[in-house]
Amino acid sequence: MLSLSWPASTPSANSATPLPLALLLCFLISLMLLLQLVSPGWARLPGYAAIHTMLEILSIAMSLLVAVMAWFRTDSSRPLRVLAVGFAVIAALDTLHTVSYALLPAFVTANTPQKAIVLWLGARAMVALAILCMLLPPPQQRRAIPLLWLYGALVALLGVGLYDRLPVLFQPGSGLTPLKISLEWLLVGAYLLLAFRVHRAQQSIFAGQWLTAGLLVLAFGELFFCFYQLVDDVANGLGHVFKVIGQGFFLRGVIETRLLQPYQQLTVEKTAHEDARNRLHALVSGAPLGILVVDQDGRIVSSNPAAEQLFHAAPGALDGGHIDQLVPIARRGAHRQHRGDYHAAASVRRMSERQQVTAERCDGSQFHASVELAPLQWGPHDYVLAFVSDISVQVQQTSQLQWLALNDELTGLPNRHATLRQLDASLQQCPHGALLLCNIDALGRINQVFGHDSGDALLVAASQRLLRLLHPDEQLTRLQGDSFAVLMPGQREPLPRAQQLLEAFAAPFVLPGGIELQAGARAGYCRYPEDGDQPGQLLQNAEMAMTAAKRSVSTPVVAFSDCEPARTRRWLQLAGQMALALQQQQFAMVYQPRVRLRDGCVAGFEALLRWQAAEGAISPGEFIPVAEETGFILRLGRWALDQAIVQRAAWQRDGHQVGRMAINLSPRQLGDAGLQDWLLQSCRRHGVDPAQLELEITETAAMENLQWALPVLQQLRGLGLHLALDDFGTGYSSLAYLQQLPVSVLKIDLAFVRNLDREEGRAVVRTIITLAQQLACHTVAEGVETPAQQAWLLANGCDEMQGFLEARPMPPAAVVDYLRGKS
Repeated sequence: MLSLSWPASTPSANSATPLPLALLLCFLISLMLLLQLVSPGWARLPGYAAIHTMLEILSIAMSLLVAVMAWFRTDSSRPLRVLAVGFAVIAALDTLHTVSYALLPAFVTANTPQKAIVLWLGARAMVALAILCMLLPPPQQRRAIPLLWLYGALVALLGVGLYDRLPVLFQPGSGLTPLKISLEWLLVGAYLLLAFRVHRAQQSIFAGQWLTAGLLVLAFGELFFCFYQLVDDVANGLGHVFKVIGQGFFLRGVIETRLLQPYQQLTVEKTAHEDARNRLHALVSGAPLGILVVDQDGRIVSSNPAAEQLFHAAPGALDGGHIDQLVPIARRGAHRQHRGDYHAAASVRRMSERQQVTAERCDGSQFHASVELAPLQWGPHDYVLAFVSDISVQVQQTSQLQWLALNDELTGLPNRHATLRQLDASLQQCPHGALLLCNIDALGRINQVFGHDSGDALLVAASQRLLRLLHPDEQLTRLQGDSFAVLMPGQREPLPRAQQLLEAFAAPFVLPGGIELQAGARAGYCRYPEDGDQPGQLLQNAEMAMTAAKRSVSTPVVAFSDCEPARTRRWLQLAGQMALALQQQQFAMVYQPRVRLRDGCVAGFEALLRWQAAEGAISPGEFIPVAEETGFILRLGRWALDQAIVQRAAWQRDGHQVGRMAINLSPRQLGDAGLQDWLLQSCRRHGVDPAQLELEITETAAMENLQWALPVLQQLRGLGLHLALDDFGTGYSSLAYLQQLPVSVLKIDLAFVRNLDREEGRAVVRTIITLAQQLACHTVAEGVETPAQQAWLLANGCDEMQGFLEARPMPPAAVVDYLRGKS
């Protein structure tokens, strides 16, 4: 409980300061006394007895009021029993003094001036004693209270019964005795000393300023009782007047601290209470959460606007209703049970944890709500405070996140995490089966050329085709990027089934915007339990098989074999060494001549890339696919192009006639957006005519996605560069598509040249030569190794040849010797 002590002399904001008035009265008394000194004496006051009685009754009433107010405590102060007892004794002694006046009937004993003066001095001394006791610490004040009662009884006894035995204080005819005057001056001094002491301590004692003012007035007023000669003269009357005024200051101080200040404090507290209530109302009304106050019977006692808006209720419509109306019918029984359990644990319940429930609005619609309950003591009754918020959006987002944790957002298929779960379940339910991974070719290039929207559309279309081909017991998932997985429980021979699934990619895909793409796919698979019995292991093995299929030229479906991990480690080794190898100049260019068949003259050279590692030479057939897959081919390819252009410029400056410089361009380089500008700048920098360069692309790279490859090839041709179709005859070109390509050279693959000793081989080569002539293209036969092959090619109209029969690939220095030998 909070207890407030009463600040004794701290004035209220609007209280008066009594000291200036008291000083003015003291100045007035001083003037009166000075006038008396120059005048012959004080005049007698007519009707003094009545005036005296009236003034004393007023003084007694003031003393009693001070005593009563000081006795009782207030909410903001402690009781001042020592002051109350002191002024009660003062009131009693003043009463005895009043009834002992000489002109009044005898009271117990004969009324004389001596009797009245003794009681007067005793009461005035009691004022000083009471104020002095107030300056004591509280424990000593409590011990002084009996002494004050004893003092009052002793003064009353002496003043009423034994006054005639005391020294004479007033001599009729001559006035005050020296003893009386000395005692009065002693009181004046005591009052002044107490006024000074109270003034210094006014911040820590009761009504300090008012006590100081009263003591000053009493001190100066007491001076009148040092100079009067008759009991009914003006000096005596003025002394009583200023005594009443001094007592008035005391009473005003009590009223200030016991009535005015508590009332003002009560007003301030009331204002603060109303302000707090208004703040609380504004807080509750403006709270974003719905707030309901519910009694033990389930009735809604109060609600805020947020709750009304939350439940689609009119203002005030929720108040008085039952809480069950806001709960769906199917859950009201459980809700009543929960509410009863909550009220039953009233002694231990605290604010509950947030709970998710389904709530029902006034219009019948339902929503997901978060509810927190807290006990509320409101007067003598117990209530429950419910904080309600709409979390429908959060619940929907959480559900979406949970779905996304196991599903692919683009295709709606289960994701990699779900694949592992399904695979684990399949391993437990079915003793054998297969896991197939399918990868879409060239998705990265499609994204580069046509944008990711087209790539996403291709993935969705591919997943829909695969879904249509699935058997009922098979499951399709999307692992990542361009990879899908097909789980085939019970499948013992997955190869035929994999080939059937790849037929989904046989027909071109028509994408939004009229884009038609021929997207191929490759697949790898593993079987369980032969290739593993753990989901992660099977997925890893299937990924290795799929990677092997992507590297394979002729096999679109590859089964996992025990040697795949070693191949993968080799792949990772090469991928990790390429950048350092280029920095350390382990890569070099060699050049193989192409000669015209009709006269044997050099028609040009093909620049070929070689890697001479520290452990030995690495075949291009091994490191070129790795560079393609990692993307390092973009950097390595530009380096090779630059080296070939620099070498062509050097031979040109030296006066060697080397013809065209042919350079291989990888499929991934076709997607290099800055390749055209870079080539043109390199040619200009080294002084090479672009017409002296020939870029070789494979038939598969050109025809795989003609729509995006064709614009790139046309831009390259527009620079003046010649384009050659490498390994012609190994792909799936149609004459209609071939006519669109801006190529000027067809290179006959060495596989066909090697079959020239057979009629079917000769027929194929003859057809290629005829087709090239119809397309106005030169033909170059690769891999010519025998004079018989050379003679047949010359006889059948082939333009150029390239192979070991003429020369092996050679470094630049050997090319110069070769050219000298030819001349």
